[in-house]
Amino acid sequence: MNDTKQSTEDLAILEQLNLDYNNADQASDAKRFSDFVADDFIVQTPGVTRNRDEYLEYIAKPRPFKDLALREVKI
Repeated sequence: MNDTKQSTEDLAILEQLNLDYNNADQASDAKRFSDFVADDFIVQTPGVTRNRDEYLEYIAKPRPFKDLALREVKI
């Protein structure tokens, strides 16, 4: 396989993973979202710090927004 074909295939895989991550968040799919975060995952938002399990519990609840969109994605 040549480098160009490999790069094109790799890019397509990464783009799909990025979409899956976004879709899992929008759909409150904590099971799928868990595939993307490490065991030692920590997220900090203004005033809140959550570990992996806490964040997955948060993700499992209905999201407060609709139509989450990716813009200007660069992979």
